[in-house]
Amino acid sequence: MRRSKTIAILAAALMLGSCSETPEKAENSLAEESTAETTAATAKADDTPTSDEDTTGDEEDTLYDWTPISQAYLAGDPSGLDDIQTEIYKRASYVIDEVITDGMDDYAKELAIHDFIVQNVTYDINMLGIFEDHGEHAADPYGALVDGKCICSGYTTTFNMFMDMLEIPCTSTLAAADDNEAHAWNMVQINGHWYYMDVTWDDPIPDKDGRPEQHKYFNTSKEIMADRHLWDSSSDPVCDTDEDSYAAHELLTVKSTEDIVNAMESAFNKRSMNVYIIPEDTEGWSLEKADSSEKYLTASQIGGDMLKNAQKEFSKKHGSCICQWQRIQIGDKVAAAGYMFVF
Repeated sequence: MRRSKTIAILAAALMLGSCSETPEKAENSLAEESTAETTAATAKADDTPTSDEDTTGDEEDTLYDWTPISQAYLAGDPSGLDDIQTEIYKRASYVIDEVITDGMDDYAKELAIHDFIVQNVTYDINMLGIFEDHGEHAADPYGALVDGKCICSGYTTTFNMFMDMLEIPCTSTLAAADDNEAHAWNMVQINGHWYYMDVTWDDPIPDKDGRPEQHKYFNTSKEIMADRHLWDSSSDPVCDTDEDSYAAHELLTVKSTEDIVNAMESAFNKRSMNVYIIPEDTEGWSLEKADSSEKYLTASQIGGDMLKNAQKEFSKKHGSCICQWQRIQIGDKVAAAGYMFVF
């Protein structure tokens, strides 16, 4: 599966410019805003990983069967696996030993696996070329864990395999995104509730060592998925809360410009592209309703001078980082969501 041709062109341009993210099309711009703020509003980074749309017209219509590997892991007996499955088993077992520790709850385990995949796997950019080619194992966990590159079905089956190995309920969907391009993603159950997960679209392209991870599609809602994903959801488990979304876990109440800068620094230091804030005093803020997942605004459009000044202050220290903003629903609140892109 590939990302859209538009993304392919933009990604190629960015790779030539040594940039770390794929910009999305502009939503809003205000001439009077600062350069950093205007850039953030008009250079929207593609949601996958920067945003991504995976796909290929002639892609097979089934996903790789990882269950023999996860079952062998749970049984502690890989003797029945073939050579490819055995190599996947070894790599996956090593990853679990490295990133999963005693005392982790299911959310922490899920986050550790998500971040490992995003940090260590590269989207197979050959799918972005004219011939839409990809590696032999790009659609399965061997591509992700051994070759280090895959397409969306590879991300999806790898994530699902890890969840099964950790006994966290998970499903996979193979459907479409955006321009009816083939795409795959997951649903995962945490603390008795189901959430949507798109690991592919959380992995920025082009890849760059040390760049922050995206968490926009980590345990997200059906509403956000439906903005750009196309599928029959009638058989999906019900997604009825966002309490274990990444956004809900990271939401901070801020009182001042300094608080906002500190929140951005905290996210940046954790290698996350995402910061979620809500002001204690909403005067001067515009938080009446959430935006669609594709609509981005300038800092001042959402948070007036407080958010605008915080962004300027943050940019003084991180000149290679821009931030774009949108309003999202978290529980019964509308919060400001910032997405930071490092160039």
